[in-house]
Amino acid sequence: MVQSVTKLQSSLMREYYKYFSKYARGEVPEKKVAWVTAFTPVEILETLGVYYYYPESYAAVIAASNKEQPFLEKSEQNFLSRDCCSYSCCLEGCLELKDGPRGIPPKPDILIATNNQCNTLPNWWNILSAKYNIPIFVIDYPGESIDRQRAYKYVTAQHKDLIAHLENLTGNILDEELLEANIQNSIKSVYWWNKVIEVLPKKEIKPTALFDYISYLITSRCNPNTIELYKAICEEVNGLTEADKSLIPIFWLGYPLWYHPKRYLSECLDGFRICGSNYITWWSLDYSGNSVFDKLFSAYNYTFLNLSQKTRTERLTKLIKDSKAVCAVTLHNKSCKCDFVSAKDIGIPQAELEIDMIDRNFLSLEKAKKQIDLLKETVCIQ
Repeated sequence: MVQSVTKLQSSLMREYYKYFSKYARGEVPEKKVAWVTAFTPVEILETLGVYYYYPESYAAVIAASNKEQPFLEKSEQNFLSRDCCSYSCCLEGCLELKDGPRGIPPKPDILIATNNQCNTLPNWWNILSAKYNIPIFVIDYPGESIDRQRAYKYVTAQHKDLIAHLENLTGNILDEELLEANIQNSIKSVYWWNKVIEVLPKKEIKPTALFDYISYLITSRCNPNTIELYKAICEEVNGLTEADKSLIPIFWLGYPLWYHPKRYLSECLDGFRICGSNYITWWSLDYSGNSVFDKLFSAYNYTFLNLSQKTRTERLTKLIKDSKAVCAVTLHNKSCKCDFVSAKDIGIPQAELEIDMIDRNFLSLEKAKKQIDLLKETVCIQ
């Protein structure tokens, strides 16, 4: 089974990255290329035959390869402060130096940004648009700020406008049956991913694996191989030994630390076991509805990060309750000034750490360890 998981991972990664090194050597992709933000309705792009790449995800790969610092420094020398989003700074440095662990992503024909994650991304895409002199398409998702019927009409008009733009760009015509098939692939990928992550509170599974495995749901959720991968992983994790109940169950609240070999502060968590994480649930999109446009609206207008603070708190509280965590590590991410993933009123003690998911130099490991040790004392006293 391990070989099956490895084979499927390799296939998905090879397919996604195949033009990075080829492009660096001058080979041009045979299809049009879009750079997209994390919660773009990529089912539309898949249906219209557009290659799509996630600059945020590549920044995470760069940090995991221990190469982010030269890129952050180059970006700062040019025009971006280190205080900006580290995803953007890291990728900008990569583009300036024309280097990266897998090469550089093919030049985009179009940039597609959404605001259902954070408002930094459309601004970053504006910088990229000016850099490459290419068009940018921004989708505005109102979330819960207006009633569902009005929001549906507003969002669907934008989805149809995106389709028209991509049809004009590619010369292809959208096939709704193929779009439905791609949405069904995403639904099945989400289903099997949820089956994988529900094991975390029960089994001896390291969060490192889940933080890495979720990348396929982000970059390849329409791909049938992603479904097969998560089925295989589900079988694998269900065969693991039971979680050690003598350890303190703790919830990891915020991004993985992409530069860390374990993706979390393993050296500070002696006596704890991570039994839950909100990050691994963010791409569990809900494609409910009858038509393809109903499903796309439900999935992308109501992403977790696009909900009201009240709804986020309710969902987060339930996640923590289901995980049976008695405390949390809460990451105040330098790159996320609006701090939209922080826990509020969740009813358990927290160690609130100043940290960043890309920039390892922002972390004071000594300070983090003291805060987590204090959290342990607090929990043990109760």
